[in-house]
Amino acid sequence: MPVKSQQRRQTDQVRTNIIAGTTPKTTPSTRKRDVALSKSNSSETRTSSCLSIPIENNSKESRHHKPMKIITEVDETNIDEILNLSDLSRVPTTFLTEIRQDKVYGTILKEIQKKLPPQPPITLLEQEQQKSLPSHQLNDDIFLDYDTNNTNDILSSASSEDPTSSQDGYDTDIESEIIISSDHDITGRAQYHELCVQSKIVPCSYFMAHIQDKEMILRHHQFNTDDIRAIAKALSSNISIERLFLDGNYLQQQAATYLSEMIVANEFITELSLADNRLGGGAGGVGTIEICKMLTLNRNLKKINLSGNQFNDLDANLLIEAFEHNKTLRELNLSHNCFGEECGKILGAFISGNESLEAIDLSWNKIRGRSAIDVAHGIKENVRLKRCNLEMNGFGPDGGQILADCIQQNAALEEFNISSNRLNTPNAFTIAKALLANDSLQVLKIADNQINSDGALAIFLCVKTNESSIIREVDFSHTVVTQEVLDTCEDIVRLKDGKFRYRTGKVTPKILQPNSISECYIPTDEQVLNKLRSKAANAKLHAP
Repeated sequence: MPVKSQQRRQTDQVRTNIIAGTTPKTTPSTRKRDVALSKSNSSETRTSSCLSIPIENNSKESRHHKPMKIITEVDETNIDEILNLSDLSRVPTTFLTEIRQDKVYGTILKEIQKKLPPQPPITLLEQEQQKSLPSHQLNDDIFLDYDTNNTNDILSSASSEDPTSSQDGYDTDIESEIIISSDHDITGRAQYHELCVQSKIVPCSYFMAHIQDKEMILRHHQFNTDDIRAIAKALSSNISIERLFLDGNYLQQQAATYLSEMIVANEFITELSLADNRLGGGAGGVGTIEICKMLTLNRNLKKINLSGNQFNDLDANLLIEAFEHNKTLRELNLSHNCFGEECGKILGAFISGNESLEAIDLSWNKIRGRSAIDVAHGIKENVRLKRCNLEMNGFGPDGGQILADCIQQNAALEEFNISSNRLNTPNAFTIAKALLANDSLQVLKIADNQINSDGALAIFLCVKTNESSIIREVDFSHTVVTQEVLDTCEDIVRLKDGKFRYRTGKVTPKILQPNSISECYIPTDEQVLNKLRSKAANAKLHAP
């Protein structure tokens, strides 16, 4: 028969003494077990040569456990009595554990299992917890009720020696976690872990830690195709993340396919950033096609950033067709691409007829010449666009007149960036006149153009003159101005109670003023400038 170690005998002896000499404390689990035992004991009286439990009708005494005899050792002398017991709850756990592990006692085990009550299946988490515990701490429920506080000292020495009981709190990509599969995994964490194991890749700890947040930022992680596949599959069923940023990961064509399928399946992501991933660069490329498929089928995206993806005129037709099918998009960023002179017509037509976009960014492209004029016409005719960024293109003097018309006729435009577009001083005067009739524009950025101090002065004078103007910021960075320009700006700040910001370049020293006598000075209409000065002065007199 199995032989116990000396330490186990001492532990069982201590337990026997505790049960025989003390009265256990009542806990919720103890009460439940007492109720179950009392119901079964009411139908039959248990008798055994090795076990005696006195039962009395006195209700007062039945509230406390009586000293009782339990089996501390099983050997050849009492094995027959064990097999004849109707209740095996007094049999030591160590005995049951040892006969389960040794095939020699198979017959005895079968007889005992017939009398053991059926137990519910052990979950994966319980299996892991039992593996981390010493053998003498398993299945404590089959012992009699006794004061658990008195036995903590007995078991503490063994549990402190178990290295698996200590947990560190480090969050690294190489840590192992217990994943419990679920049919209703609303985060996708279990699926992500499983896919990482299948693909033999290291899970991203940041992704795992923030998978239940509203925002997931995964910029510049250098993900490969397998990484993107695991992330995309996990996010397909995620209901928490609303904003996803995957900038600068140099996604390959197959990765674009996985992301497209994920965005189509996910109904909760409303903002997606795929900047600097080189998804474009040719007619009919896989990256461009997948982006178009995603935009056509998705009905939840409100904001998308496709900047820095090398989209060119050959990609424009496919992209614009997809944009026209999408009626939910509110913000579109196509900056830092290669759109040029051949796509202006279809791009302008798209902007003109679109009724859902509120913001578009076409900065840092190659839109110039006739293409720039077509785009400007589209902006002028749009009735919903609030923010438009055309910085670092080539609208030039020819496009400057149309840009002025945009300011004058578009009543929805609130922010307009036309910096670095080779605009000249006559364009500035035209824009200044447009500002006299505008009451919706709030921000005008017109820095780094070929505009001199008189052009900047004309614009600031018109802002000061128009009492219905709500403009709060004008950016003339790097434009050299005179002291008169700065004085006009300060007047505007006072008129608007400090709710006005301006930026200019350096101030021309007085020794160089007026600059109209300089050979490099571009002549302006001094008569028009004087009229603007007069109107601005009158506006100042009528200001509260």
